[in-house]
Amino acid sequence: MTLLKDKTTAYATRGLPPAPSVSMKTIPMAGLLVDAYGLEELKPEVPVTCLWLLHPRTRNRARMSDIACRVVQSYNESSSSSAQGLIALAFDMPNHGTRLVSELGNKAWKDGNSKHALDMMGMVRGGKGDMSALMDVVGGYLTRDIGGHVVLGWSLGGHAAWEAWIGEPRVKAGVVVVGCPDFMGLMGDRAKRSDLDCGENFLGSQYFPRDLILVCEAHDPKGILFGTAALPSLPLSPEEKTRLRETLQSRGCLQGKKLLLCSGADDRLVPHRNSKRMVQILKELEIDVDDRVYEGVGHAFSADMVQDAVAFLVQAVADGAQQNSRL
Repeated sequence: MTLLKDKTTAYATRGLPPAPSVSMKTIPMAGLLVDAYGLEELKPEVPVTCLWLLHPRTRNRARMSDIACRVVQSYNESSSSSAQGLIALAFDMPNHGTRLVSELGNKAWKDGNSKHALDMMGMVRGGKGDMSALMDVVGGYLTRDIGGHVVLGWSLGGHAAWEAWIGEPRVKAGVVVVGCPDFMGLMGDRAKRSDLDCGENFLGSQYFPRDLILVCEAHDPKGILFGTAALPSLPLSPEEKTRLRETLQSRGCLQGKKLLLCSGADDRLVPHRNSKRMVQILKELEIDVDDRVYEGVGHAFSADMVQDAVAFLVQAVADGAQQNSRL
């Protein structure tokens, strides 16, 4: 194993002191290269929580080194680390890093990629699916008992973290950084700003074909709950609350899951307005969602966001350790 120093200098959070040095080992797992942070620091014979880190579009797994080191070191300084360990794991999202097959596939409509929405959803679905597949086997690769899973996703990874929240029962807490739970709405808004020639109906056009709508209805939070229909006004009717609760219950989203959402008030790429109504609906359903909007921040993972994410994840893992100790 090596102490992570070079990668933290490659990317560092502006406005914060350098991230602490944490051990890092790259492990081939199920056909993917996975950077595992904090293995050397683990205490023997304690269960381990896995923090899965999903990176932004046009970046790679190394972009997550800064947040990985900060969370692992902060958790290891807490009293809960004696009962449960924490490691952070990052892999390259589809068509990124060691998995790159098409430069154009990572670009947007305005950059000449007519398949932008398809490529984006493919990477979102693929990233979430890769994470779930790795969850199946990570304990064997690490030869450790796995005590739980949490996730942090940033931008492209944030969209995948939303899908993990609603589609992966093993994820008990998540942080979404400048991500969106409404892929159809987000892409529709982006299409308008890109001046696409798609007539009156963006959904179903060449830029957002029918099969992509079906994917959203099966996996995207807004699509699962409401399909292509407009989001309802608030307050929700008793009948609608019952329907939504039953849907969320069937997916394990009402079993104590927690979410921290970090959005930039000046974000033009993934505007908070595309998430706001969905978040309000979830709150009305008494889902534990902490929705934070940071003034003066665009499409970025700002210093304040990083500090809030670290505190949230350390507490979430500590809560999981306490719960496991009572089982």
